[in-house]
Amino acid sequence: MAPIELDQKIKQAVKTWRENKYEGASDVARRLLEFWFLEEHLLKDGSQFQFWRCQREAIEHLIYTYEICKYHSLYELSRGHQVSLLFDPTKDLWPRYCFKMATGSGKTFVMAMNIVWQYFNKFFGTDNGVRYSSHYLLLAPNIIVLDRLSEAFKDNKIFRDFPFVPPEWQADFAPQVILQSSPEEPHSRGVLHLTNIQQLYERKEVEEENPVSELVGPKAVREEIATYELLRSRLTDYDDLLIMNDEAHHVHSDDLEWNKAIAYINEGLNNNFGRGLVMQLDFSATPKDLNGKLFPHIIYNYPLAEAIRDKIVKRPRIGEIENIPEPLTKDFVKRNQIQINTGIELLKEFQKDFEGTDKKPVLFIMADNTRNADKVGKYLEQRGYSGKVLVIHTDTKGVITKKDLEKARKAARKIDSTDNRYEVIVSVMMLKEGWDVKNVCTIVPLRAYDSPVLPEQTLGRGLRRMSPENPDFIERLIVIDHPRFRQLWQAEIERGELVADFTSAKTAYEPSNRVFVEREKSEFDLEIPIIEGGATRTTPDIGKLDIEKLPKRVFDFNSIKTPKIMYREKDLLDQKIVRERLLTFDYTDSAQVYLAFITKAILSKIGASYLFNDLLPKVRLYIENHLFDIKIDLEDRDAVKKLNFMPIRERILETFTQAINKLWQTEEIPQSVRYYKVSDTPLFHTSEPVYPAKKSIFNALPYPKRSEYEKEFMMWLDFQDEVESFTKILTQFPFRIPYYYEGFLRYYRPDFVVRANENFYLIETKGLEEPELPQKIHQASEWCEKVSELTNQKWKYLKISENVFERYKTQNFKTLAIALSVSGL
Repeated sequence: MAPIELDQKIKQAVKTWRENKYEGASDVARRLLEFWFLEEHLLKDGSQFQFWRCQREAIEHLIYTYEICKYHSLYELSRGHQVSLLFDPTKDLWPRYCFKMATGSGKTFVMAMNIVWQYFNKFFGTDNGVRYSSHYLLLAPNIIVLDRLSEAFKDNKIFRDFPFVPPEWQADFAPQVILQSSPEEPHSRGVLHLTNIQQLYERKEVEEENPVSELVGPKAVREEIATYELLRSRLTDYDDLLIMNDEAHHVHSDDLEWNKAIAYINEGLNNNFGRGLVMQLDFSATPKDLNGKLFPHIIYNYPLAEAIRDKIVKRPRIGEIENIPEPLTKDFVKRNQIQINTGIELLKEFQKDFEGTDKKPVLFIMADNTRNADKVGKYLEQRGYSGKVLVIHTDTKGVITKKDLEKARKAARKIDSTDNRYEVIVSVMMLKEGWDVKNVCTIVPLRAYDSPVLPEQTLGRGLRRMSPENPDFIERLIVIDHPRFRQLWQAEIERGELVADFTSAKTAYEPSNRVFVEREKSEFDLEIPIIEGGATRTTPDIGKLDIEKLPKRVFDFNSIKTPKIMYREKDLLDQKIVRERLLTFDYTDSAQVYLAFITKAILSKIGASYLFNDLLPKVRLYIENHLFDIKIDLEDRDAVKKLNFMPIRERILETFTQAINKLWQTEEIPQSVRYYKVSDTPLFHTSEPVYPAKKSIFNALPYPKRSEYEKEFMMWLDFQDEVESFTKILTQFPFRIPYYYEGFLRYYRPDFVVRANENFYLIETKGLEEPELPQKIHQASEWCEKVSELTNQKWKYLKISENVFERYKTQNFKTLAIALSVSGL
């Protein structure tokens, strides 16, 4: 069975595990999984953020495999999931897990999640039979990938900018990041070493043969050896080292030097501490060995086709140039002139489309060798692109030459910004990974007939999205290719590895809808109040948990029969899965044991095991004084026996879980209001249809393809005399109404703001027949009341479903608003 089938087996198991609310996970893992994926998040700029599905699945696969299954070797993975994996058992010496994730699918975020999960399990001393780490080594294959990782992790930037750490734990999280071979001494509770793999390759002394080498050569080598030995020594001083490899297909290339370096570190750890690496995580879009076979330890597979369907990366479109006459010349540029010129024309179309934005489209041309790359660069310079062409040279293995390295590094950092002067990049087909930038919109591969370059290598230069925060915009990556290469693309599509459209080069470009402010329509501008404060989630203060306010006299003590030991098997072990882990601790007549287990069960459900010492006394007081119709003494073993009755356990769990969740739900009293001016919204693109609204400051407003009702509603607003102006509440607005659902913080964004009859209306047009509807309506109505008090402007919330609109669309806006206010429709 192929290793991708291993991924499928894990996927099925993880689906059930997730449905069972992460049964058996450590308290830390459960809290993090709920925080990352069940709560909703706002970034510092007010924009809403959520992790991608693939990132969730990747970290779930890892936690499930490592914590729940405890499969820490390929042998255990193979046996546990009943799959056949080909591997060398003599090298199966430490836990290895591989993530096959498409370029642009956010592998760096999965690395960050892993660090947080490991760190806090180590911090809180999780004792569940597995090891955790607070010391990490992140390895890059080259200097450009290292630059990208350094930008993310330096000064813990990625952890400060994105919601990786729950707010109640942030004060305890400050891992030290040591870049390359920095002389900085490790001094923090957690340490992340970030370096390129070459820093760990073994150095050898050279003989000093002449005065010149004696002066310059050997000295430099000796310094390299000293640096290399210092780094290896540091790493083998950690008894809990975890290694992550980015672009990990290199682990099995370069004469296996990468793999040898990791094996050396593992051996050093075994010698020093009697145990090796905590784990090794490999991340790659193409995790294959030198023979082209997939790594056997792939526990998660997210192919490019899925990333395209999920709109995480650009959608490729293959523009084929038809009826190209066969050139009679051998001149490389003249033979490919039509393709090059077509790429230039497409670049101009993209530049026109993105005019007025902070995005600068780039054309990427791939030649077959560096000599021809230079020729293409010279041709473009003569075509009006003088000073705007970046030519990158590589060696025969695709590695950027030292001469061009600094230029390429600088360009890689700036190419996505508007102050980048380059519009065209020219390189060779085999340019290795790391040089993939967001602003590449068109790729022109100029390859020979027998070219071995595969579609993913071609696409890899431009898959990353320019606007990943805009889910309604389907970004295109156009590849101009010869029809003779269609079979290469088709083969990838048939294998399910790729999704792409085929069209002629002439029709490859389709402009998207542009939404922008029309300054001449300033009378329709709106200022939307943004309340400072509202619902927040903070660390619960158990001292504020008043047991006097919890339900009293819940059970009649004398009517409860003491369960027999046989009863345990029937009522404790045969319960539903959701209660199995939380409540089926062994039958006990010991108060200490019972209180410990029931307190852990409560804290496990809310993900706050660190509150154990604060909560246990509260649980004891409640059971002794309020749970029954009489007070009981927990030193009485017969009384403790009755507490094993399953309905009692469930009621204690439910009572305390609900009470503590209310402590999480701290609401800050709004102190001030700031305003978001709709006219401050920058130009953006959308792939949704648009309606040219007359009473909006925008040129047009988008609406979902599946909802003609929204379009009809906007048309109706335009023709209502009472309506002065309106706007859709766009994702670009920093406007969200916080609310809680099942104890988790969420954010609600209604559909419209309308100014009419000297009032403002917050309007929801979707049906929203969902469990969260009451909370959304309640919080939106409260928001309107608070804003009305704070601004002296009258705000009202209206939910206008399609059915209601059909009944009132022949009436005016005022009639509809009054009818809704009176009837509560």
